Amino acid sequence: MKLLLDVYKGAAKDLRDKVELLASEKALKEEIDSIKTRVEGLEQELEKHKGAMADEEAIRRLKMAEETIENLQKNLAATKQEEAALLAEMEFTGQEYEEMQEQNVRLLQQLREKDDANLKLMSERIKSNQIQKQIREEKDVLADHVTSLNGYREAQCQLVKKQEERERALQNAVTAMEKELNLRQQTMDLHKRKAVESAQNAQDLKIRLDALQQQLQEAQDGLNEKTRCVEEEAFRAKRVQEECVSLKRKLEKQKKIDLYGAADEVLLEEVRQYKARLTCPCCNTRKKDAILTKCFHVFCYECLKTRYDTRQRKCPNLSATRPLVPTTSTKCTYDR
Repeated sequence: MKLLLDVYKGAAKDLRDKVELLASEKALKEEIDSIKTRVEGLEQELEKHKGAMADEEAIRRLKMAEETIENLQKNLAATKQEEAALLAEMEFTGQEYEEMQEQNVRLLQQLREKDDANLKLMSERIKSNQIQKQIREEKDVLADHVTSLNGYREAQCQLVKKQEERERALQNAVTAMEKELNLRQQTMDLHKRKAVESAQNAQDLKIRLDALQQQLQEAQDGLNEKTRCVEEEAFRAKRVQEECVSLKRKLEKQKKIDLYGAADEVLLEEVRQYKARLTCPCCNTRKKDAILTKCFHVFCYECLKTRYDTRQRKCPNLSATRPLVPTTSTKCTYDR
């Protein structure tokens, strides 16, 4: 049955139509048999009711039954004709079906033979794949070996090139050293000549140096005497200046005594002058506590700050254009 189902699935559309016709023919045969049984039953009923029915209704029913019988006979003839045609077609399809079965058997044998051949080919292919895999592995190993040999050969070639370059460099260095040696020998000869000349010049210069040293010693002695004289004169001038200053102070003191008459008044006037020196010349109230770094004049910090804020950059004592940089000082200094 499985084989028949496979054959049916692999059959063409015409064969499937023929199988459907066979099924429909079988159904028609069953229907004809049922119709025949019904006709026989109606005939039996007609024979039973022939004697009992004499009236018109019975005759009418009989006519209707006869008409139905005729129709059924016509249908039976048509069905018989269809049955004959279907039988002929069934015989034809049966022959074709047998031929197809034979053909399927032959095809199945061919398929089995092809499967055997495919199995053999698959086994041979597997073997060939294994052999090919081994060959590829050997090829990869040989390729790696070849690459390593090529790398070793390239390294050896590079070493040879480096050795050749080194040999050339050494040859060039040897030639350069020979040239340099020749030049050095020439320069040595020149230096020897120059050394002899310089030795002679040195002797001459030594003689000149001794003469110059003697002259220098004489000049230094004269200079020392002159400086001694100048220092004595400067000391005398300083003593004279000090005496002049002391005399001026005495004169001023005498003038003050003459002006004020008493020593207390003189002292008070000196104290007032000293206080005036200690107070700021701008405001005359605050003490001096800041100094200008350019001219070193002393003022109070508030006056300098106000002048700096108002951008008055001139010193009040000098009236010169100097930048005011006030710096606080704990020690007051007098004006110059």
